[in-house]
Amino acid sequence: MKIKTNHMRYGITIIFALFATIMIGCSSQKEQTAESSVHIQGHIIDLGTEQIQMKYNGKLSYVGDSRDITLRIDAEGYVDTTLTITTPSYYSIGRNTLYLTPGDELIMKISPRGNAAEFSGRGAEANNYLKGNLLPKRGSFLEAGHNVRESFEETKKLIDSLAQVRMNTLDTLSGVSDEFKNLERARIKADVINSYIYYPRYSDNNTGPDAEKVFAEMWQKHTSSIAEDMNTGLKEISTDTKYLEVLTVREVLKHHRDSMLNSLWFEGIEIPQNTIELYETAEYTTRLKGNVSEALAKDAQNYLSTIKDADLANELKNALGRSTKLFPGRPAIDFEIMDAEGNTKRLSDFKGKLIYVDLWATWCGPCLKEAPAFDALGKKYEGKEIVFIPIGTDKTKEPWLEFLKNHKKELIQYYSTDLALKRDWAVEYIPRFLLIDKDFKIIDAFAPRPSDEAASKLIDTWLDK
Repeated sequence: MKIKTNHMRYGITIIFALFATIMIGCSSQKEQTAESSVHIQGHIIDLGTEQIQMKYNGKLSYVGDSRDITLRIDAEGYVDTTLTITTPSYYSIGRNTLYLTPGDELIMKISPRGNAAEFSGRGAEANNYLKGNLLPKRGSFLEAGHNVRESFEETKKLIDSLAQVRMNTLDTLSGVSDEFKNLERARIKADVINSYIYYPRYSDNNTGPDAEKVFAEMWQKHTSSIAEDMNTGLKEISTDTKYLEVLTVREVLKHHRDSMLNSLWFEGIEIPQNTIELYETAEYTTRLKGNVSEALAKDAQNYLSTIKDADLANELKNALGRSTKLFPGRPAIDFEIMDAEGNTKRLSDFKGKLIYVDLWATWCGPCLKEAPAFDALGKKYEGKEIVFIPIGTDKTKEPWLEFLKNHKKELIQYYSTDLALKRDWAVEYIPRFLLIDKDFKIIDAFAPRPSDEAASKLIDTWLDK
């Protein structure tokens, strides 16, 4: 991959890239290559350094991350690379949703604010439209409660009108495929359903000392009152499994697994077997991300043999392989760390001593709360055959360095964005603690927090060995 660091040269490169795309049409062999790949280039701002994860957002992302793509960027955040993508697919960079189609030549400027992205070149029309995508966890059209009105009836009118505006905008697109429009129509319908579902969470009635009780009563009444609308909407998006490529569709269809909601909202709807299998597989892959027992691994292995969808089976197989790598006694997975002066090491450089790792970030309250206990253990075991390694995991190192300037630390501090942390160590949350033996084998990949007495007891046990 070639990275551009000079802005003028970058602009010239774009012109040559577009000219090259035209010239490719002269050769049938080169044309076939272009039509099975996507060329993306542009500026990615404040979303990481050196490498960025472009997450696959299609159906299989619900059960695994094997289709995620690592983008390499230069010191100024510029990327220029060609990706092998054989079918149109959804991806995301931060909060920016992308739709990439084989043959695209996409020029982009992306920042943490998804609606501020800029796109040009082949494939831009679909991606500029996607800047208006709503976030399911914010209640879709409810926009985290900003669009909630005095009653559900008034709120529903607003939701429906906003959905119609979105649908009208979609209909005006001329340079996108029918497949894209069909998927996005399904997204709009799912966003409407999702907005109805989230209404009680953002209602003003859901406040006060008895908020939990009020919410429970309101939720029960609300689920019944919207049953007819839900049934109509869910029928439209549940029968074609192609719609599972859309995140919001997957979010609302998951309610078929709730026995009460299934009888209320899904009456007369036959959920396709492939959809059922997706959610069953997702349940296993989610559980396999935690501290996995041998019994769970065996149960997942048995379920694996029953899966008919080969892609789903492959994702579960990957999840099983990753989780069993973290069993006690397995070789510890190595990764790169850097100190505040910029010197790099490998975790394996500390082999020969017990290794207790604290994975934290400057924005993580629970992490900062555990830090004094971790420092105290470091002092308690000073001179013993154990090393305490705090590792900052902020997206960029600048907040970490600024934090260290304002907080004096006795332990040597390290920083890492090595993909092995998330990919191999399955770090889905922080704080997270690792305990590794002197032979660089795993003692506990989900070790006790330092504030827990169990941490000292576990350390003592292994020091005695």
